Amino acid sequence: MDSDAPAGVVHQVYGPPGTGKTSYLSRRVKEIVNANGPESVSIASFSVTAAQEIASRGVGLPKRRIGTLHSFAYRSLGSGLNVALDPKVVADWNKTVGAEWRITPDSRRAAPQAATEGGAQNTDMRTAANGDELLAALDRARATFTDPADYPPDLAAFAGMWSEWKQANDAVDYTDMIEGALERAREGEHAPGRPQVFIVDEAQDNTPLETELVLAWGRQASSLVVALDDDQAIMEWRGGDPRRLLTLGQGDEYAVNRYVLDKSWRVPRSVHAVAERWVHRLSLRQEKVYRPRTRFEGDHDTGEIIEGAAYGVPENIQDPVLADRIEEEIGRDRTVMVIASCAYMLEPLIKSLRERGIPFHNPFRPTEPRWNPFGTGNGTSTAERVFRYLVLDPDLPQRELVDEAGHILTVDRSRPWTGDDVRAWLPLVSAEAAGLRRGVKAHADRLPDGEVPWEDIAALFADEDALNRAVSPDLEWLAGAILPSKAKQAAYPLQVARRRGAVALDEKPKVVLGTIHSVKGAAADVVYVAPDMSAAGIGQMTNSINGRDQTIRLFYVAMTRAFEELRLLAPFGPRNYLKRRELLPADLEVPA
Repeated sequence: MDSDAPAGVVHQVYGPPGTGKTSYLSRRVKEIVNANGPESVSIASFSVTAAQEIASRGVGLPKRRIGTLHSFAYRSLGSGLNVALDPKVVADWNKTVGAEWRITPDSRRAAPQAATEGGAQNTDMRTAANGDELLAALDRARATFTDPADYPPDLAAFAGMWSEWKQANDAVDYTDMIEGALERAREGEHAPGRPQVFIVDEAQDNTPLETELVLAWGRQASSLVVALDDDQAIMEWRGGDPRRLLTLGQGDEYAVNRYVLDKSWRVPRSVHAVAERWVHRLSLRQEKVYRPRTRFEGDHDTGEIIEGAAYGVPENIQDPVLADRIEEEIGRDRTVMVIASCAYMLEPLIKSLRERGIPFHNPFRPTEPRWNPFGTGNGTSTAERVFRYLVLDPDLPQRELVDEAGHILTVDRSRPWTGDDVRAWLPLVSAEAAGLRRGVKAHADRLPDGEVPWEDIAALFADEDALNRAVSPDLEWLAGAILPSKAKQAAYPLQVARRRGAVALDEKPKVVLGTIHSVKGAAADVVYVAPDMSAAGIGQMTNSINGRDQTIRLFYVAMTRAFEELRLLAPFGPRNYLKRRELLPADLEVPA
């Protein structure tokens, strides 16, 4: 990563699962910043989440130096252009076209950096059937340099009207951003900020169009660093394709320096063996040395390989007994991840977990409400409102916090209500059902932000019985007073509090649910993987080498999330699944 390296040299950093690619990049960026200053380097990542992860490492770069590739591309186009998929902008399109071409407004897609958020998953231009799918199919076709002459009639008609509408509204879609930036880069324009070193993370997920922009900007810089793991390239549905990067230096103008991070800090031997056997089925990949996790004592690597376990279990993803297994594991203070190839496969498990009051989340897809029923950090969630009522509970345990100086602070979670607490839980309840006085909201608004004197608490209530029940605190008093309009949102947090205590509302859930795509880069002690696939996925796998490779990469990512144990679930349907003996060969299986 030398900022004085000649143009045309691509430094490829391969980071197999758990090898600390982000940590490695962060260290190298700090070295470049120390040597050449904070304006010498820019980092582009595939997604907002990945960019934020790098930014959180304290690399010493200004915010404008870290972002998604699309956000950099948008900046290169100048100012004054509307983002076509901003709900306020796309509303005009929806007024212009018929119902069959309307695009679903999605607030997640209002900004340039949000290109990979939301949108239709069906990008097959032969089967795209509505506005969302036609747009996704068009984006994929453009990103893979598909000749417009090969577009089906419906897609061709949609593309023509979409182009005319954007021009009339000074709007650009996400593919326009990349195309426009690439045109400027080929004319000699640098990446925004003119970085000496341009770093691109998660590059295996870039489309051919995005890869060409990366290479073009790299030629304008002194050094181009591309961090990737081709074995984890699972964004083919949007056109993601690592082949251009894998074949760089083969008869073209580029020289390639390859560096492999070869030691996993996550994957134990048993899981590593299964995953390696599986991934070597790929038709095209970069061969690389990759070793399993070893035991550390403090900062010392003992060299002792962690064995772990990888085996099949009798439950399928729709089996209610799976929730029992999950409950057992979190009772042992282990983190659990349950992942599937499609979101709909998780719905029965979500229902079971909600009924049992087992907390779960997906912090890697915070905008997906089905997987984050406690909320996503935007505003005060219903779960937090319930907890703020329950802070009076004397059984709430203490919590240890670390201050900026590194000192450990012990904080009592059980405490008297503050004015902020009261204003948080009060909107949940009916004043009449809760036995509160008339005008209670105005009274609450006047309460101090800090601890509220007892007489002010008592003044909230119309009678002593309601006061006594409320300050117990009585969870069933709260449940009985919930407003009908809030009942659905409050049901799950209330059940969690009943089954696990108030503390469960104030702690990070130990269970992660999501699709395999959603958890790339994540890990858990115990990982359950469903071998099931959609009919379309099975068709893709069996009809082409590329489709087969995509399936191999997808389940490789799934396997390598496991820190201790990989547990392969049984299939739940008669068809559309991978055979477990393919994923877990008998000679590598480690029984429970």
